[in-house]
Amino acid sequence: MSLLTAETFSLQFNNRRQRRKKGTYYPKRTYLCYQLTPRNGSTPTRGYFKNKKNCHVEICFIDKIASMELDKTQCYDVTCYLTWSPCPSCAQKLAAFAKAQDHLNLRIFASRLYYHWRRSYQKGLQLLWESQIPVEVMGLPEFTDCWENFVDHGKPPPFNPSEKLQKLGEASQSIKRRLERIKSLALSPRLE
Repeated sequence: MSLLTAETFSLQFNNRRQRRKKGTYYPKRTYLCYQLTPRNGSTPTRGYFKNKKNCHVEICFIDKIASMELDKTQCYDVTCYLTWSPCPSCAQKLAAFAKAQDHLNLRIFASRLYYHWRRSYQKGLQLLWESQIPVEVMGLPEFTDCWENFVDHGKPPPFNPSEKLQKLGEASQSIKRRLERIKSLALSPRLE
């Protein structure tokens, strides 16, 4: 499996608000790191995708898992770490995929919420919860797991990893509160 560079992880999974320095720009891309773990104790399968021009990472992930032709008599836990939460279209496709693959237990952790103020994006997240797919914001344990399992540690990074992970975990608190507000909208009774 190819691994993310430390710089890619630092830039793309960064959930902290930062002022851009003059002359510095990097595009925020969507990355999805996944770990598929058979419940029989076999070795997990790991991989990652980044958005392509015509294919969101969630669709690449669905296609990859479908192509693996997993044993339907076996149960699997699948954990996904995303740099951005899914868009409404991808949320619908993930929900349909999970429904058709009832032997998979899918969990999604996002570093940031994508267009969280738009109602259609909120409904996409709510659809995932209603489909029994937990969507949570990455905290220190998830950033640490992602760092340890999906990043190439061949050369020292240009930053202190433990400090970076700590700051990412701290910055996730406000994002978690936003997600809880979106969840509460899904749970509140609708007035007709």
